[in-house]
Amino acid sequence: MEITSYCPDCFAGTSFDSASAPAEVACRKCGDRRPVEMTESATARNTVDRCVLCGCGYLYLEKDFNGYVGFAILLSAIVGSGILWSRNVYLSVGVLALAALVDLVFWVISRERAVCYKCVARYRKAATNPAHERYDLGIAGRHADDYDEQRELHQKPGP
Repeated sequence: MEITSYCPDCFAGTSFDSASAPAEVACRKCGDRRPVEMTESATARNTVDRCVLCGCGYLYLEKDFNGYVGFAILLSAIVGSGILWSRNVYLSVGVLALAALVDLVFWVISRERAVCYKCVARYRKAATNPAHERYDLGIAGRHADDYDEQRELHQKPGP
């Protein structure tokens, strides 16, 4: 599997393969080093059970699709539909339908990747772990850097 680590200081991405994982990964931009602790399931079964960079056991699944490509499809559909609107409404709606179909095809053929809630490390080409689900805002909030501070701020004082 391909693992992408993001530096906590400058957020530059550094990728490495789990088959030849280094003992530590260095940021290509600022040089910050993070230890890599490969788990048995990551090496033997190609499945992510916990993050190899921060040790967090909470990961979520998302589609491995480039957002810029999706935005380009959407933007070209809007522009094309706007140009054709004055000439033929049916062609204009057809352009929007075609863009929706293209988007659906890309969504169906794109694979899924696991992402760590805590350090945002991405795991591509890994076997799907049934314990991981889609993104959950509640879990993400618990792994935010300022969770404890915000929790104390919003708790009501006791009697």
